[in-house]
Amino acid sequence: MNLRCSYCQTMFALSRETMLIALEQMEAEGLHHYDAHCPKCRRANSMSRDRLEKASPGWREALIEMQKQAAKAEKEQVAAVEEKPAKASAKPVAAKAKSPAKIEAAKKPAAATKASPASKTEKPSPKGKKPATGTKSK
Repeated sequence: MNLRCSYCQTMFALSRETMLIALEQMEAEGLHHYDAHCPKCRRANSMSRDRLEKASPGWREALIEMQKQAAKAEKEQVAAVEEKPAKASAKPVAAKAKSPAKIEAAKKPAAATKASPASKTEKPSPKGKKPATGTKSK
């Protein structure tokens, strides 16, 4: 559903999932309006329940289907997490060895890599003037 912010006039969209969640929240809490926040100015734009219901007909069935899919995905994720420790304990993973260049770079002190400051005898030349050559022409 495409919306226009009533404050900054920026167009933005509400996804189907956002509309279903909004309708579920409004149903549970007995609300008449949903606050859709503008991504640019972050201000709340009031959306009436009727407008959301017209934009998503059959939202109750779609909400039930979405909840079933979420529960299924959660079960798969839990099963995958439980399998990982079993596989990890069966096969120990060898730690990656650092290359010799990286080891030596870590041993060098940080001060050695910095450039040495200019000597104190050299003075920076003022803008627009040429540096002195050391010989004067007469």
